[in-house]
Formats: sequence, structure tokens, C-alpha cells
Amino acid sequence: MTFIEKLRMLAEWAPLLGQFQTVMVSPSPQDKAQAIIDAAQFAATKSPTVLDDEFLVRLEAILRSDEGQAMFAWVLDKFFSQDTE
Repeated sequence: MTFIEKLRMLAEWAPLLGQFQTVMVSPSPQDKAQAIIDAAQFAATKSPTVLDDEFLVRLEAILRSDEGQAMFAWVLDKFFSQDTE
């Protein structure tokens, strides 16, 4: 891969880096979930497959439900907690 091709790829995927930053600074689990969905949707647009689009529709539905939000909040709590019990 040439240097120019690498620069093109970086420019093409740079918005994803900003979206990951949004995930990290989002104040609530719901905001983090939405930021993850947005990042995944961006990544899915770079793929010609339909499978990732279908998966995202289902993931978004789960994360918008009360149970999905509770599960995501639990995952974030475990991921960001300092306890390693």
C-alpha cells in the first residue's frame, strides 16, 4: 500500500475515530449506546454486505429497549469499574 493510499484510507476512516471519542465522553449509558450505534452504522456503510446492516437494525432495537439499556449499563459498569474481582 502506497503512502497516498494510506492517507486516503486514514481520511476515509477518520470520522470513526471522532465517533469513538464521543463514546468515551458520553455522560450516560443511553448516550454511549447511541454513539456506538452511530459508529457502527458509519462502519457498515463502508461494507457492501447486507448482514451488518441487518445486525445493526436489531442491535439498535435492543439498545433502545429498557432491558437492553439495563444490560448495556451493566456492561459499561463492569468494563469501566476498577474492581477486578
